[in-house]
Amino acid sequence: MRYACVLWTLVCLLFSQLLWADDSSVEYKIKAGYLYNFTKFITWSEDNDKTFNLCILGDNPFGELIDPIEQRSAMGRPIKIFRFDNFGSMGHEPHCHILFVSPSIKNMPPAQNLVNTLVVGESGGFINQGGMIGFINKDGKIKLQINQKTIEQNGLKISAKLLEVADTVKGVNND
Repeated sequence: MRYACVLWTLVCLLFSQLLWADDSSVEYKIKAGYLYNFTKFITWSEDNDKTFNLCILGDNPFGELIDPIEQRSAMGRPIKIFRFDNFGSMGHEPHCHILFVSPSIKNMPPAQNLVNTLVVGESGGFINQGGMIGFINKDGKIKLQINQKTIEQNGLKISAKLLEVADTVKGVNND
């Protein structure tokens, strides 16, 4: 009987870790889907880039889950993913159309260096620190917080449809 209890406890612990890993991968699949779908609801200024560049700054929480995005296109160009350890390693090339800032990055990149770039993150208070779209987990669902003013200041236009699905919209009128 005692052996059965120990075995059951080990099975439960193992299963709970698998569920947790599964929940995490589902969360980042959803976030990767959002990153791709932003290409349909944000308008960037014209540029001469041959690819549409999605950059990940800091630790990559997506792992390989984000890689299938490179099989798609945005604005008539193939999507290319770039990964950078820190802001200094980004240099000036490539231009990032979407920049995902990992929570491992403690200081936001200067906004003046990110013209025509949609800056997305998931750390608490992201849109209050200069971020444009923040992912939040609310009641087990991924929700969006949007700083419309910052988006527009960086030369981007956001669709009203994206604003409608946001949990929070900051930077409108007197905000």
